[in-house]
Amino acid sequence: MKSKIIGAITLACMMTAAGAAFACPGGNGWTGGRPTRPVVQNASLQASELLERARRLESAASSHDATAKALEDQAATFANRARLLRNQATFVNVADRPSILDAADELALRAASDRSRAAEDRAQASELRTQARTLRQRAVALARGGNGGGGGWRRTTEATPLPAERGVTL
Repeated sequence: MKSKIIGAITLACMMTAAGAAFACPGGNGWTGGRPTRPVVQNASLQASELLERARRLESAASSHDATAKALEDQAATFANRARLLRNQATFVNVADRPSILDAADELALRAASDRSRAAEDRAQASELRTQARTLRQRAVALARGGNGGGGGWRRTTEATPLPAERGVTL
């Protein structure tokens, strides 16, 4: 009789625990067979987020342009110094000319390297501005009527990927 009472209490506890477990959704996205609703953000909120990202991209592009200008100025200084050293090499002792010409060549190489880095920075700034323009266009389209002309979140057409989705980060 004692074992039947303990068995009944154990069965009641197991049923209570199982009922509580089925009442709450489990981990790993399991919802117990209930459909979940997608999270839908307000179109104006999404548009403002896109515009904020575009502003950050423009800021980064301006930074790259400033760096490129500084590199161009430094390259011009190095090229000018190299030209002056070559001109002065004609007035020095023949034994000292190779070292002066080597210094001039080194300065010319540094100038070329700085110009190359400046061109890379300008190209990157241009790409960032293009991405910012695309984000602004998407924000305008979103603000005008959802995903490019209506349909809202139920629309099935694919939107163009964001720069962050293509692997570009800031």
